[in-house]
Amino acid sequence: MPHQRVRPGAVERVRTPLRGSGDASIIHFTVNGVERSVDSDPEMPVLWYLRDVLGLRGTKFGCGVALCGACTVHQAMRSCVVPVRVVEGTEITTIEGVGAKGLHPAQKAGWSITCRSAATARPGR
Repeated sequence: MPHQRVRPGAVERVRTPLRGSGDASIIHFTVNGVERSVDSDPEMPVLWYLRDVLGLRGTKFGCGVALCGACTVHQAMRSCVVPVRVVEGTEITTIEGVGAKGLHPAQKAGWSITCRSAATARPGR
């Protein structure tokens, strides 16, 4: 299912099949400034809601045990191990949301470091 843009302030409700042993319930939270209402298993990790249900592929799966940091969202929350019920009523910012209004200072710094190191890199070294 391709991700469709939702205007800020709109509520999008996504229904997914139940997985795991948790009870079905409606979970409300905000992702990148857009309110979401998801009806599914509250024990599903936040990472899979972001990637599979909402189509936000910027947050990555790495180790699956919160050690590597590839799944980090919203103030260093490791989304691969946090069930979606924990984020009820909170706001999550993913990498897609960080640069929504232009590059974030951390992104600018990363680009300047990357560009400088790429300019001095030599093949085979």
